[in-house]
Amino acid sequence: MLNIYDYMKIGDVLKTAEKYNVKNIMEHEIKVENFAVRIYDVMNKNSYLRGTFGSLLSCSAILHDVGCFINKTNHQRHTKYIILQEENFKNVPWELRHCLSIVAGSHRKDLDCDIGLYEEAKKRKLLELIAILRVSDALDHTHKLNTSIENIDLKEKCLYIDMRGNNLEKIFLKLNDKSNLFEKIFSVKVRAREV
Repeated sequence: MLNIYDYMKIGDVLKTAEKYNVKNIMEHEIKVENFAVRIYDVMNKNSYLRGTFGSLLSCSAILHDVGCFINKTNHQRHTKYIILQEENFKNVPWELRHCLSIVAGSHRKDLDCDIGLYEEAKKRKLLELIAILRVSDALDHTHKLNTSIENIDLKEKCLYIDMRGNNLEKIFLKLNDKSNLFEKIFSVKVRAREV
């Protein structure tokens, strides 16, 4: 998969997120991006991921909630629309831009139906990114920005995420709900622990 930063700068992604920032949602998106990159690195280090597509995950995490600018209800659909129409992304090849919109737009319960347009290998990569994004989004579910990941460890087919913060019970419940795809795709359980 192509590196999205070959066609645009991180500044363009951040500028777009800032443009559609409502109720300080961008702070949440930056936090989710940090969580996603950390999980991606652990999975990559342990050979669960092949290829370099972390930039697509990073951009998707930064943009995943921009659709709230239009309407919070079903904002994932609006996120997809914004990514596909945004002028800041005009130099990104259409397929890569489409993949970005699919990953960002699938961060909630439903997968974007356009994922079915891709062959199995690319579809698998997109599902891996979506799975990581969903887990990362759940880790800041309350949007209170008062959680932190102290450590991430992968052992014996279980991803342990050690966290500090308030309202962790709500986050752990949301994580149980949003980790199903991750567990299915990677055959790895996700367990968050308070430290």
